[in-house]
Amino acid sequence: MSAALLRIAGWSYLPDIATRQALSIIHQLSLKFFQTQPPPPHSPTYIQHYRYAYTAVVLCYLTYNFIDASRGLPRNFYELLGVEPHMDEGALKAAFRAFARKNHPDRVGPAGEAHFIAVRDAFEALKDPVVRFAYDRFGPDVLRWKECSTMKEYLRRGLVNSSMYHLMTGAGLVLFSVVGKPNPIAVWRYLLFISMFALEVYLILSPSPSFISASGPSAYSFVDQATPSTTLLDTLFPWRVGYQHILFLHQIFFFVSVALSRVAPVLFAGFMRVDGEVEEEAVRAMGERIGELIKGIERELSIMVNTELHSIHQSSPPTSTSTLAPMSLTPTDLLKPPEHLDEFTMQALMGEMEDIVIENKLKSEVGPMRSAWDKAVATSLGGEGKGSALSDALGAPTLERRHGRARSMSV
Repeated sequence: MSAALLRIAGWSYLPDIATRQALSIIHQLSLKFFQTQPPPPHSPTYIQHYRYAYTAVVLCYLTYNFIDASRGLPRNFYELLGVEPHMDEGALKAAFRAFARKNHPDRVGPAGEAHFIAVRDAFEALKDPVVRFAYDRFGPDVLRWKECSTMKEYLRRGLVNSSMYHLMTGAGLVLFSVVGKPNPIAVWRYLLFISMFALEVYLILSPSPSFISASGPSAYSFVDQATPSTTLLDTLFPWRVGYQHILFLHQIFFFVSVALSRVAPVLFAGFMRVDGEVEEEAVRAMGERIGELIKGIERELSIMVNTELHSIHQSSPPTSTSTLAPMSLTPTDLLKPPEHLDEFTMQALMGEMEDIVIENKLKSEVGPMRSAWDKAVATSLGGEGKGSALSDALGAPTLERRHGRARSMSV
């Protein structure tokens, strides 16, 4: 667990730190030997250099992790005995006798006792063809499966144990896809996971090299006697068996997944702009546009309200302090309400406010009151009614505005 945390921490910080240092050294060497000025930070050229350097650093770090993971695998029983995995039982016996003559505790002393016991246990396990079949696929854990006695039982138990890793890994991939931001790399992680799973199933179900020289099909009735094909892992690591290849595949999946997550956003920045980010920018632009429209609407409403106020103010009896006529006011003047309202204008405004309150109240009513209101509005629009004192004071323009408001309210 601690090793996995250290690897995650290394992948999170080391590539960035190493890239900055490497890029700084490259720019200094370029300036010293080629007289080339380094590009300024955050410039397109610098960003391009950073992408290439970052990719090279991640690939080097990935190669180092592959080599370290390969060397870190424990030695198998065949390596302890000093024989290749395809050797038959006779070769195993001959190898163990030669080892015992050279490394027996009576000859080398107590210091070599632990190593001798480990090799002897390996030989005892590999003598049984059933246990050897299970060991090649699932490793030394099969020695603790005392309830298994046939190849089918070992295979069933091993597949169940192996499925736990894939269930947990698949659940982790789904969780990251649901909780995290949408990322095109998730598709490649799933493809890599499926490929590794298929290769692992192939390594488990394919015939073992140790059965090529089997004495007869009766001893290995469950195993396909077809000649096993050689994989790239068998070519690179001929002394290893299936379970070691599977452990190495697990580490490859982890390292490649992290490398994809780290390299792709830097190397393919334009490609990595997912739909969520594009939608976020569109929403932000739309919000800014709506904000501008709201400001414009507020400005227009302010002009309309202040125009109304100025018209009412100008309809008062002329005085020595009368302001300019409404037609001579500029839009900037209309953004500001009149600074001083006389008593006549205040009374007119109060009357208008009372009319608005009454109209809103009548509009919300239903039944006879609403019918009487509609009839009164129709009569007023037909010219049969008489104007109020306020309409006489404000004149025809104000009366037309009131009729327009009454018409809209009735509608």
